[in-house]
Amino acid sequence: MVDSSQTRLAYIQESTWGTTPATPTFIEQRFTGESISPNIDTTVSNEIRADRNVTDLIQTGQSTGGSVDFELSYGSFDDWLESLMYSTWSTNVLKNGNTEKSFTLEKTFEAGATDQFHRYEGCIASGLDLSVQVDQIVTGSFEFVGKGTAVAQAAIAGSSYTGSNSNDVINANANFASLGITGVTSPELTGINLSITNNLRQQKALGSLDARGIGTGRFEVTGDLTAYFENEELFNLYLNSTATDLTFKLGGASSKNYVFNIGKLKFENAEVVAGGNDQDVLVTMGFRALFDGTDNTLEITRTA
Repeated sequence: MVDSSQTRLAYIQESTWGTTPATPTFIEQRFTGESISPNIDTTVSNEIRADRNVTDLIQTGQSTGGSVDFELSYGSFDDWLESLMYSTWSTNVLKNGNTEKSFTLEKTFEAGATDQFHRYEGCIASGLDLSVQVDQIVTGSFEFVGKGTAVAQAAIAGSSYTGSNSNDVINANANFASLGITGVTSPELTGINLSITNNLRQQKALGSLDARGIGTGRFEVTGDLTAYFENEELFNLYLNSTATDLTFKLGGASSKNYVFNIGKLKFENAEVVAGGNDQDVLVTMGFRALFDGTDNTLEITRTA
């Protein structure tokens, strides 16, 4: 029986979409759970038979995808962030762009004498959910869309593996700083959730079960924040449809940190309620990031 606690997840960047490089040097990834799996499209035969039986189940297409859950640590997901942002780090700054980056993901299951290797080619980060909550570890989930799946009982000939880093897991209390929202004086938050999507789609064609490519849609960033209700400043941004911004830092005080900067956003919904006795009144605001008028919607800056 295979034990999930002995599963290895690794990845290698592809030079050609959907093609695993020869003699790859895989990078082992830190993760807390995953759901990467093949997605097989099937159609039930509609033939009419006098004995009322079903004739066949026909495979009509296939793809791969799923999510990888994680606890945020510095340097562990920089490659995947490039894929998500369709861009590359430039002097430690990453802005959303138009450059596709794909990976082969590999899961290795320890099965005794013969290990099981599942490889998923052409995987692009289609989305990211990031949760920053008071008294909690910063957690998240990458969503991937890929081309196909291959199964083997041995490592790729000539392949090797680089271990993951050992940087500390980031928490939302000691490792959260530099919060800024224009128009709000010293906001005190209890949580921020970010949701990023590339709106990817499979591009199917006659003559192939696999997709021939992955189409790219709009880059969208939405989220919500929860703050202590102290005055009208935050709530008025919603009532007046006033554009503002959001900046915060996750990680070490002077190094091994990320600064997330949304240069322009508007709030889509807001709620201030008295939930019951002996509770703080909180304001919960849902927002949507917008093009900031220069060259991006989201900017991430890392300090090594």
